[in-house]
Amino acid sequence: MKIGILYICTGKYEIFWKDFYLSCEKNFIPEAEKEYFVFTDAPEIDFEKDNKNIHRIYQENLGWPGNTLKRYEIFLKSEDLIEKTDYLFYLNANILFLKKITAQEFLPDNNEKIVVCLHAGYYNKPIKKYPFEKNPRSTAYLEKKDGMKYYQGAINGGKTDDFIKVIKILDDNIEKDLKNNIVAEWHDESHWNWYINTHTSGVKILSPSYLYPEGVSLPFEAKMMIREKSLLGGSSSFRNKIELRLVINDFKKFIKKILSKLKTFNFKNDSAK
Repeated sequence: MKIGILYICTGKYEIFWKDFYLSCEKNFIPEAEKEYFVFTDAPEIDFEKDNKNIHRIYQENLGWPGNTLKRYEIFLKSEDLIEKTDYLFYLNANILFLKKITAQEFLPDNNEKIVVCLHAGYYNKPIKKYPFEKNPRSTAYLEKKDGMKYYQGAINGGKTDDFIKVIKILDDNIEKDLKNNIVAEWHDESHWNWYINTHTSGVKILSPSYLYPEGVSLPFEAKMMIREKSLLGGSSSFRNKIELRLVINDFKKFIKKILSKLKTFNFKNDSAK
């Protein structure tokens, strides 16, 4: 069994690679052979000289939102490499594998083709709150209907042949939008949600356990964590572009983190009295 890992770390995102790789080797289906396809502008990355299964592929930094919006195009440029795997997954750069992940719990079974993960911010929200693409001119546009779910774009994957078919469709849709000067609000995640919610057969749905936000309390076991970029300078810092909504979001996360630490500190002090 060979699993392909698609990993983008252009610009400052290279900082996440070492911890991602070490935790992935240790906890992500350890018995499987893993091929790492690392798309980066870094001249060298950790462990590439020691592990022949690490393939550093030069990718210029497309900035924001190019690095995320164009990810499917980036992967398809190396289709001849990535197709030589049994399973293929894109995983966000800032993921850490906290617990051992088994093949049975994560990989699609015989009747499944694609693997998705519920978004931790919306799994318990009413559908009216889901941030589906609102522009009817976009190929990612979705009308909200019963039974729909909102998925986080930090995990995309499945059986290799099936996943490549999906990303070819999404890449084509994104190009159609760009030709019409349209960019979906949540970029590739908007397009991913369009596809999964309109092609529900053969989809394996993971709980937020596999994309557990750092510093947040959820009623799930934290198996894979999304590291909080606000603790490392914020999303805007990593994207080399200041967007007001990102700055506000980072500030809110920072304040929540501080308040959480203060509550813990006060509780320990009260207990010691």
